[in-house]
Amino acid sequence: MIEVDVIVLGCGWAGILAAYKLAKYNATVLCLEKEQKPGGLLRSEHYRSFVIDIGGSHVIFSKDDRVLNALIELLEANVVRNARSSFIDLGGKLIPYPIETGLYMLPPEDRFEAVKSFLENMLSQYRDFEPKNLLEWIYYAFGSWIAKNYLEPYNRKLWKRPLDQVSLDWISIPGRLPLPDWKEVIKAAVGLPSTGYKEQAVFYYPARGGIEALFNSVYEKALSLGVRTLTNVSLQSLKVVNDGVIVNNTFKARKYLINTTPLPDLVKAFERDDYVAAYLEYFDYNKVVVIAVGVNRPAPPHHWIYVPDERAVFHRYAWTSNYSPNNAPAKRSLALLEITVQKNENITRDLTARALRDFLKLTNLDEDDIIFVKTYVNEYGYPIHTLKIKEVRGVILKWLKERKIISIGRWGSWTYWNMDRVYRNVEDTVDNLVERRE
Repeated sequence: MIEVDVIVLGCGWAGILAAYKLAKYNATVLCLEKEQKPGGLLRSEHYRSFVIDIGGSHVIFSKDDRVLNALIELLEANVVRNARSSFIDLGGKLIPYPIETGLYMLPPEDRFEAVKSFLENMLSQYRDFEPKNLLEWIYYAFGSWIAKNYLEPYNRKLWKRPLDQVSLDWISIPGRLPLPDWKEVIKAAVGLPSTGYKEQAVFYYPARGGIEALFNSVYEKALSLGVRTLTNVSLQSLKVVNDGVIVNNTFKARKYLINTTPLPDLVKAFERDDYVAAYLEYFDYNKVVVIAVGVNRPAPPHHWIYVPDERAVFHRYAWTSNYSPNNAPAKRSLALLEITVQKNENITRDLTARALRDFLKLTNLDEDDIIFVKTYVNEYGYPIHTLKIKEVRGVILKWLKERKIISIGRWGSWTYWNMDRVYRNVEDTVDNLVERRE
């Protein structure tokens, strides 16, 4: 039996942060990872002189300056700063993102309808209405034109669920869907310059190594403090005993077990408990398929493009060679196409071909411009915020905490968080654990 103070399940972004921060408090930490390589959705692959972020487009930004500075400091000198150049593809026309500050690019008739429906909604008695799901919130916050032409079809593509079955508990998370400012909408409509979503107007990214360089910066620091990591370790069983928690009948956490793996997988590792088993049906998620396309010409001056057109199979594509010039060879470029797939849906063989066909159509590229196409399937891409998930999540997390198991991160908390929010969650959790023991 291998015994340590703390076992961390999952060695992705949340897991390595927790291991590192606990080790700074002199805890002995073992991080167990089921994959062959740690990193989770922050893994990058070097392929034919390209650097591919296999978990999709990830950038560093935050509304919290302290957290943003901490993330940048982790990279030391290995960082580049970018002014966001992102768009929404509406009928083949690229509208600057976010749409409420890019209205000046719409034809006059559409611009009028967008502003008219936004203001009518804001000034009407409908403002007293309290939205209860994502579909209602979209119309409530943006009016019917923006909802019908952009946010409703885009979110249908992303979530792959009826939007009236998606809850609102993720909307208030910093960095997700901020409410539009009516003054900014009017400025954009009359053609005055405006920068929406200001915390993401500038973003950062590793200069070399892809987004995995951010993970590696913490991983190396954790190892230097004595953190041990084991890969290819699947979670088979959990047993709570008087003096700790035993994992797979092989590893023992004397003080705490920190979980960053998907909550349902964790619960299933216990001997069947009918009380919590009844809640598992409410946990839903989407896989994310990432298709990397190497292009034999420079990228346009764009970072990422949202594609609400439901005829295109992907909801977003990103020119990640513009995140850092080291992500692709000179005069070549790299795009990542992102597709969500429901958890029980099979990924068909023609998905990559369909995505490439749509990409060529949207970008006016030819097949002769394509150097390679590689497809990556991430089983856990997006947690779905079902209508009952807040209540259910609270029950499960409390049940785990009573057993000395703390569950954190995007998947351990089953919350649609960005990297910066995961950083805060881990930091707060570790600080609370240490203060409690002192």
